[in-house]
Amino acid sequence: MDPHKPLIPVQYAHTLPAVATFPLYDRSNLGCGIAHIGVGNFHRAHQALYLHEYLQTHPHDWMVHGVGLLDSDVDLFTAMTSQDCLYTLTERSGTQDTLKVIGSIKRLSLAPAGSEGVIRLLASADIKIVSLTITEKGYYYTASSDLDADNPVIRADLAGEGAPRSAFGYLYAAAAKRMAEGGPAFTVMSCDNLPGNGHMTRRLLLQFAEMKDPAVARWIGDNVAFPNSMVDRITPAVTDKTTAFVRDTFGVDDRCPVVSEAYLQWVLEDNFAAGRPALEEVGVQVTSDVEPYEKLKVRLLNGSHSALSYPAYLMGYREVDAAMRDPAIRAYVQQYMDVDITPTVPPVPGIDLAAYKQTLVERFSNPAISDQVQRLAMDGSAKARNAWVPPLEHQLATGGSIRWLAFALAAWYRYLYGTDEAGDPIEIADPLRDELVARARSAPDDPTALLSMREIFGERPAADGRLAAAVKESLDAIRGTGTRQALERLLRQ
Repeated sequence: MDPHKPLIPVQYAHTLPAVATFPLYDRSNLGCGIAHIGVGNFHRAHQALYLHEYLQTHPHDWMVHGVGLLDSDVDLFTAMTSQDCLYTLTERSGTQDTLKVIGSIKRLSLAPAGSEGVIRLLASADIKIVSLTITEKGYYYTASSDLDADNPVIRADLAGEGAPRSAFGYLYAAAAKRMAEGGPAFTVMSCDNLPGNGHMTRRLLLQFAEMKDPAVARWIGDNVAFPNSMVDRITPAVTDKTTAFVRDTFGVDDRCPVVSEAYLQWVLEDNFAAGRPALEEVGVQVTSDVEPYEKLKVRLLNGSHSALSYPAYLMGYREVDAAMRDPAIRAYVQQYMDVDITPTVPPVPGIDLAAYKQTLVERFSNPAISDQVQRLAMDGSAKARNAWVPPLEHQLATGGSIRWLAFALAAWYRYLYGTDEAGDPIEIADPLRDELVARARSAPDDPTALLSMREIFGERPAADGRLAAAVKESLDAIRGTGTRQALERLLRQ
């Protein structure tokens, strides 16, 4: 048997009774109206699913041409291409597993292997929407929400040194080509966890373009729409266990499966330059104001994820659901949300805040997902800037509680030492890794070495003595007695 050939090719999965949904649309006859940059697990479990459901009843030219900017995208793209870009999505509620075969992605292109082809794709009149899931670190912005022109990747793209490396390099090149050829307007749709992600993407791309060619910047300002959006679905990393689970449970040998929780949400601003699929017909909440939903989700879900990840890792937990079964961590997450974060969240239409927070606790505790603590701890500098800094600024300005945020910061600083409490090494993945680790190791008892990084914390938190004292108190407790004892003492106070 050929070890590289799927035992049961996923394209035949519709013959299996366990499959809940399989493409009913003729994929060969539908065109791609969307180019998506950043085809990872989240996109495949979220936007691609919504588009798949839409195409089931609206077989129009809204399929996806996926683009990978990184060399690390090769393995996934190779696996997906071997299956005609079909893949399985397993939704796990904790009581039921549902297998879906998703067909909305039609083609894939690797930018490092063919940058000119990617630029032609993005500039094509067929592409009405360019969507993004490139994570916070892919936007290269400073604490003042400006483009980080000193970043080596952005600096190289601005200088035109070879093929583009950033999403902004490719978006600029596509806009310049459309302008030069009299091409049509298009939409750039960010689906990342950024404050006002549409506004932010517009600001950063315009700054990039202004440095390259002001005429292109003007064309972008006049012709490109940037809707805000909020996306939500917990999607853990795929491992060999994922592949084995899909094969053993459903009899499908998928080379590129993805698993997610059952919960799913997308709130999208109705601001498009060249049309869009009617996604409200498949459950997307289309609105004129995304901001309240975005603050709710980023501050409560993403912020709580980060806040629990560092103490949980130091306490020896590697799976989120296992950590949430620890009464101390569960109580900490609840206090973090209720005391420090809830006062910073504006009213959200149609949302019962207490019920929403209870749902988050249940989602974090889902044993069927068993998300990785280390995944939540990744890219802390980018995540803290979005999920922790705005609540900190609010609470410091109003005199509100920061004790639970301070504990999270102290645990993060201790995590940055690079070893856990058993002395085992921690693999720290962060765009600012070298500087963060250097600061933590050179001043292990002084958290101002972290808080003074204005590229993360901005001006107010970095200079606030109350915050520095609160983080120092928690850090001293963690260093002196260990994370568990420090957390349990905090909960008793």
